[in-house]
This record gives sequence, structure tokens and C-alpha cells, in this order.
Amino acid sequence: MGNSMGGVWLVAMIVLSYLAISTAKGSKWRLINLAIIIGAATFGFGLGAAAGAWGRNMEIGGMIAVTLATWFGITAALGCWRRNKLRDNASDTPSISRQNKLG
Repeated sequence: MGNSMGGVWLVAMIVLSYLAISTAKGSKWRLINLAIIIGAATFGFGLGAAAGAWGRNMEIGGMIAVTLATWFGITAALGCWRRNKLRDNASDTPSISRQNKLG
């Protein structure tokens, strides 16, 4: 029986990426969030592949690359999702200059 944690991490990345992209306001922020998540996952994959090439064992490097890609993708998705929530909260509160004009 194999290690099932890889599937759990992959499902977590897919779900969190969906949340990060779907909670963004407008297509511009959705595309930016998608680019951030893909870029972070690509960076993690490259880092793992570089470790495999440096250690001259590409079999282990491939495993590390997939793991790091998933972890970096999850981290980016969580960051984008949190940033969406902060951006939404900031747009809901009135600004100081607007409060001064209202009285």
C-alpha cells in the first residue's frame, strides 16, 4: 500500500486554488491569482528538479519536485485567498477622507 498523503496534498491544492480564484473580484484578479499559483508551483518544481540534478539522483529529485510544487502551490493559494479577503474588507470600510466629508 502506497503513501496516500500525496493525493491529499494534491486535493488540498486544487480546492484552495479554486477558492482563491473564485473569491477574487473581477477577471483581472482571478487571472493574477491563477498566475501567482502556477508561478509558485513552477518555482517549487524547478527547485526540486535542481536539487535532483545537483545530487545526481533525478528519481529522488522528481519526487522532491512534485512535493515542492504542491507545497508552494498550496502556500500561494492560501496567500491569494487571504489577500482576497483583506481586499474585500478594505473595500467595505469607508475611507478617512470620506468620513470627514460626511460629517
